[in-house]
Order: sequence, then C-alpha cells, then structure tokens
Amino acid sequence: MFKPASLSQITSRHLKTGPRSRTLPLTTIGLVGLLLLATGCSSDESVSRPTSSMIPASNFSASVDDEGLIVHKFDSNGDNQPDVIKYFQEAPDPYNAAVTKRFLRKVEIDANADGNVDIRRFYDDFGNVIREELDANLDGKIETINYYDGGALTRKELLNIKDNRVEATRYYLRGQLLRVEKDTNGDGKVDYWEYYEEGVLTRLGRDHTGDGRADIWQQR
Repeated sequence: MFKPASLSQITSRHLKTGPRSRTLPLTTIGLVGLLLLATGCSSDESVSRPTSSMIPASNFSASVDDEGLIVHKFDSNGDNQPDVIKYFQEAPDPYNAAVTKRFLRKVEIDANADGNVDIRRFYDDFGNVIREELDANLDGKIETINYYDGGALTRKELLNIKDNRVEATRYYLRGQLLRVEKDTNGDGKVDYWEYYEEGVLTRLGRDHTGDGRADIWQQR
C-alpha cells in the first residue's frame, strides 16, 4: 500500500490540468500510476479496458450508475478498494451530432488508499477540466476547489472546513494571480482584498464597517 505524504507532490502533467496550473515533484511510484491511469482518453476509443499494464484485468470493473453514467473502477494496489473511478457519458459528438461518443465526465482518486476521495475532477465535452476538488492534506475533507476555463485556472476557493464556508478566493488570468478576496471574520462577506500586477502585490484593502467596501487601501 502506498501513502504519499501530501497531495502537494502531485504534478499537473499527470492529471491533465490546464497550462500553468501546477508543477510540483512526484516522489511516489504508486501515485504516478494512479495519475497516469486517471488521465486516460476522454473518447470512446480507449476506455473499455485499463490502458496501464500496472492494472490487471481482475482489478478493473465496469457498471452503470443511477444517473446513467458508465463507471469504471480501478484497484491499483490490490486492496479490493478502487483507487481511481472514472465516469463516462454517451452523448452526441459536439462536432457531429449524428455520431455518439463516450465522454469522460468525472474522475475520483483516492491517493492514499484510505477510502476517501482526495481528488475529484469534472470535464467538459472537449476533455478540459472545468472544476477540481482537492483534499490537499489527505484528512478526508475537501478544502480547495479550482475552476478552469478552456483548461486554464481562473479561480481557486479555499474552504473553511469547520464553518463550511469559502474563506478566501483567488482569481487568475493566464496563469497569474490577479486578486484575492477573503472573509476574515466569518460573516459571509468579503472584507479583505489583494490586487496583483504580473504576480506582484500592488495594493490591499480592508473593510472595517461591514458594508462590503474597503475603508482603507494600502499601496505596496
């Protein structure tokens, strides 16, 4: 059984993110196998069987869920629990409505084999990630949600698990951080702002009155 120390060891080139979203080192061979398995092909040409030689046929199963999605489950470490679950939908080809294709809609990964989903990704008709949910510290709770447009990261929400709310939101353009908004007092309203130019913090604002507008601005 493999157990990576952190999801920070995951790199985007194995998980099919958009450009510039994340590039960090991998140190766990087992996790590499999971990530390669998770990327796969989003069409119906290569999804009927596991493509990785690391996964024997006995560790693969296929079914249909209550929503009509085709579900492929992979058990890479032989513990009888799926490490990667891929959800497919059969729908008209966006380029040719007369052709039915099988599209990858969602991937769930249990990176440390504890039975909890640590990575959950949703895809559009063209194979681009549109949303990604992460349990970065592998404690069984999702605390980061990333949003993508055309495969590029546009927004990152950092969740406060204890209060079940968005604590901070980061906005990106072409891979660079543009703005950060925070709810520092937990009242559900943004009361702190950071603005960036070419990735450098230029000014920040704070709302002390609770009206949703910055009362104080500081240039950096």
